Amino acid sequence: MVSKAWAAQVVERHLEGWLGRGGPKMVITHVDPHRLGWVISSQSERYVRTRELLDSVVGHGRFLVDGVDGSLHTVHATADLEAGEWIEDYLEQVRGLDRVDPLRSRVAELVDSGQRLDALRLVRASAPDLGAQGAKEYVEAAAAGAPVPEHVRARLPQPPVRRRVWWRLSDSNPEP
Repeated sequence: MVSKAWAAQVVERHLEGWLGRGGPKMVITHVDPHRLGWVISSQSERYVRTRELLDSVVGHGRFLVDGVDGSLHTVHATADLEAGEWIEDYLEQVRGLDRVDPLRSRVAELVDSGQRLDALRLVRASAPDLGAQGAKEYVEAAAAGAPVPEHVRARLPQPPVRRRVWWRLSDSNPEP
């Protein structure tokens, strides 16, 4: 896990670049632990001193320093940090983890309890384009704990495209 001090240094280096682009001097106001790493809030130095609304910088969101590799990301100001769907997207796209498939979990439960026919019915109802043979291959893969064949995976319903609420600002920043 990247340390709190290192995460703050990564963000401070990024904030120094704002001055070079004509922005106000920014300072870190909070560093909070998060299951993905560290969430860091910042604000203009002038606002921190005066607390005058006209001195604040609004809408820039928070920073996320990945706890595994120290990469820097920004998270949209409206994102739900604790329960947002963006977390699953982040884990899949940044860390390369497979998304949890609730259909697969339920099918495995049904097969384990001896309800293979119910598992097939569930797959057919959830993915009508799959057909009987595709549903059978899906159930067999789930029962064996094996990957679902690509030709079957391609015919499964795809999750809806969501609005992206995080962006990568830097690659890995490993601690020295």
